[in-house]
Amino acid sequence: MSTIESQIQKLNDTNAELARVNNELTSAVRTHTSKINNEVAAAKNTMSAATASAISEVKADANAVNDEIKARMDDAVVPWLPAMTKVQFDALRADRKQQYAGSGFVEWGKHGGSQLSKAVNDGLWTYIHGNYANNLMLGRYDDAIDVVGSSKTEEPIISVDGVLLKLKGVGSEASYHNRISFPQAPDGTKTYDSATGSVTKHTNAEVAFASETATNKVITSRKDLVFLESWHEKIADKDVVYPLGNVQYGASSYEGIALSNNLVAQGYSAFGEWDENTKGYGVKWSSLTDAQKALFLSDPEHNIYFDPQAKAYIQVRYRIRVVEGLGDDWVESITPTNNNYFRYNKYHQSGYVSPQGVGTIAKDFNRSYPVFTSANRSDAALKHDDYLYGAAVSGNKPAEVIAFEGLCFALPIALVQRMNQGAYHPVYNPMGCATFAQSGLGYASKWYQITSNISSQLACFVDFTTGDAGRSQLSGYIGSTHGSGRSDQYKYYDAIYAGQVEDLRLNANKLDVNKLREDSIRKAVAGTLRGKGKVLFTQFKTLNQGYYRFSNQYHASFFNSATDGQLLAMHENEYAAGTSVMVWQPATNTVLYGRISNSNGHIYLTKNLSNLGNKLHTHPLNSTGLVSTEVCYFAQVNYLAPEFDSLPWIDIVGDPERIAATFPDGVVGQWLPKLPDNSSGYPLNRKMTNTVLNASYSRDLGATWANTNVGHNALLNTSSGSWNPEVVALLTYESQANFTELATSSNIVDSRVGDVFVSLSASTNQGNRLHPSLTNKIGKSGVSDPTFKSYSVASSQVMNDKLVYEPKHPLMDVAKPANNSPAVKALPTITEKNGLYYLQLHGAELKHHTPTFTDVNPNANTNFIEGNFYRLTNYGSKGYYVCEVTKTFVLYTNTDYIQMENGDIVHGPTNQVVLRKLNTADGSGWGDDQTIPIVNGEDVKTDLNGNAVKVFCHHTQIPLGIAHND
Repeated sequence: MSTIESQIQKLNDTNAELARVNNELTSAVRTHTSKINNEVAAAKNTMSAATASAISEVKADANAVNDEIKARMDDAVVPWLPAMTKVQFDALRADRKQQYAGSGFVEWGKHGGSQLSKAVNDGLWTYIHGNYANNLMLGRYDDAIDVVGSSKTEEPIISVDGVLLKLKGVGSEASYHNRISFPQAPDGTKTYDSATGSVTKHTNAEVAFASETATNKVITSRKDLVFLESWHEKIADKDVVYPLGNVQYGASSYEGIALSNNLVAQGYSAFGEWDENTKGYGVKWSSLTDAQKALFLSDPEHNIYFDPQAKAYIQVRYRIRVVEGLGDDWVESITPTNNNYFRYNKYHQSGYVSPQGVGTIAKDFNRSYPVFTSANRSDAALKHDDYLYGAAVSGNKPAEVIAFEGLCFALPIALVQRMNQGAYHPVYNPMGCATFAQSGLGYASKWYQITSNISSQLACFVDFTTGDAGRSQLSGYIGSTHGSGRSDQYKYYDAIYAGQVEDLRLNANKLDVNKLREDSIRKAVAGTLRGKGKVLFTQFKTLNQGYYRFSNQYHASFFNSATDGQLLAMHENEYAAGTSVMVWQPATNTVLYGRISNSNGHIYLTKNLSNLGNKLHTHPLNSTGLVSTEVCYFAQVNYLAPEFDSLPWIDIVGDPERIAATFPDGVVGQWLPKLPDNSSGYPLNRKMTNTVLNASYSRDLGATWANTNVGHNALLNTSSGSWNPEVVALLTYESQANFTELATSSNIVDSRVGDVFVSLSASTNQGNRLHPSLTNKIGKSGVSDPTFKSYSVASSQVMNDKLVYEPKHPLMDVAKPANNSPAVKALPTITEKNGLYYLQLHGAELKHHTPTFTDVNPNANTNFIEGNFYRLTNYGSKGYYVCEVTKTFVLYTNTDYIQMENGDIVHGPTNQVVLRKLNTADGSGWGDDQTIPIVNGEDVKTDLNGNAVKVFCHHTQIPLGIAHND
């Protein structure tokens, strides 16, 4: 039996004894009073005034005795029914705070395992069915046949400031799961003004879009926030008690006690301000018998204690809240450890998530106190732990109006990306789910089937009218008559898909760091760690704006050098400062991404698409390898705001000029840098993880479209179809988001490292989700040998919780890759940020190369060509080398001029490296130097085969658990 369980048993025994004494005292008082009353009644007819006076004195004495006994009972802190006292309850809370790392999930709960179920992670799952529209499930219990998961308990168990809460029956009949309800998906009728924080519901979409300003925008996609709110409340205030403290309890009875759902105003049980239906079942406390009250008081799962000072029973209660988002921009971290408020977006006047506690009116946001604050803020009212938010009414005052002693807390559970009810269109409404309807074509027309000109987002939300095109109201939802307007995995706007959910739950248990590291790297290799990513929107400019030569043509200035600050200057009317762009040079097939700088319209480019945000390498254009006399094509490229774990990805096939003419306003997707030429084998930009590759394509600049599923080579990750040069095509497929991100190299927890992981596999469960997350390269090897391996690193290579410079590992024995596959190696460690654990990965991209060697007996006339490979046959420097610098190799009779440094040949007095020795005798292999580079973020190094390879430090995007310090 655990420490807490034994203490609870002792407390129950003590309470039982106190109750016995209590009953004996009460019985004695009642007997004494009854005796006196009988004597008074018998003497009523004969008593004299003196006798009456004496009897009054006796009665007064009896009442005094009664009051004295009652006072002694109060002093002894003995309630009249068995319950823990506040002192006992707080002692248990303190004990649990020592037992657990912090507030969070002690047990995740089980989840559904049927065909319609999909787990986000243990205990959190989705169920795509019309009866579960706008629902997310948490836990699975009562012996259902499809219960799965590693949790020890069927229901989630959560520690909130030391109080254990069992989540059962939330929003359901308490027989299957906790059923979390969400508001309806955006329908184009609400606007949000980021300057004022106001949200306005308009009569229809036309009115809403007409009201748009620079700051006031129609909400067409949003993220909804799910969190647990828990608070302490006097039972007597509402004269209601709830099973388990769950004010959203969905069953009409508990342990034979009939419950009602009309005892408190509906808003008390609502999931959010938008929810007018949810009613929790409880029971009127004063209507219960002593035995029924004892049932609630004696079971610690109901979290009831007695406070002698308040002379009241207190219950710790909870509700799940779902805040309807104002858009997608929950940009401020909502993890409580970051010295922040619980709010939507710190850059907008969006207000704060509003504490509710004892209140009966649900309210999602407010713009002033009361607020939820993290514990480390100066205005935090309560000294709770760092992993939840506490309520404050102003300054650092506790929220007494919100909860008993201000004890009201918020614990994040999830962020859920929502689609919208409009018709899907790849240009004007990429988040829509409905079909279009128009006269003569019915109600199930997809965007590529309609004949009307759709030229705005509003057209995707206007309900169908005769003779016009508009949204079909009979489509886009689960079970709809006319299906979905989408070709990807997110068919219905009222479904909650696992790929839309960002899991914010934290593990409350103290974790063994070494086990955590090994478990995490296994999950990373298996592709089961979750992340989040965004899709791209690409707009090629028209002909005169879309391509440039390096001269003073087409409204742009180009320079052959970066001297005097002259970089690639873009015309301000075409590309404003801060614009993200892509540049493609047909002559070299070089594709680069960058951003217009904030000064003089200069552009900086990088080969790494993941750096499209604010973490760009600032290289002038000329240093990227573009030829200064060739045509370059430019496109404006941005990430859309919505985020997914499973991305609804689109690759764009076509000549840039034809794409610009087909989609002048741009189109969702990333350009695929292979021009259609009737050949097959188009390498997809991301790893495709579903089985169907869908194509919508046009040969007449978008006048007419066709749609079909096309072939896909899963090993090579290519579209196997061929495309005519006139074609513009959108290839739609599913791709898992990255789950790591660039990070500063940080100290290692527990001074230990894992084994070096190496992968080149084409399979996502053998490293091909982790591989592109780290390098943006996709493994293509399907050889029969294992395509992922590990190598040990000595623990002596960790000093003072930091990795020494470039730790060593054994020589790799990874087989020659099939299909010229790239590979990656990474060293896993655990690091801590803001009190949370993350997986840290240092490593490098690997390129396999089997060079062709030229035998050389060097003399004064030998000319070595940069990048070529040579086998030297004399002068004592025999071996295999790659030329790094183009230079005539001059040998002198005086050997002092031939210097050797680390096995490399150095030329003459300038000490310039000409030839660098290869790492293997035959020169074939990975060019790996058996070291793990330690860098911040990303960098580039040259491997032993002369290839430029990426080196990196990444952290997982989502924390692994709570760090603890005993």
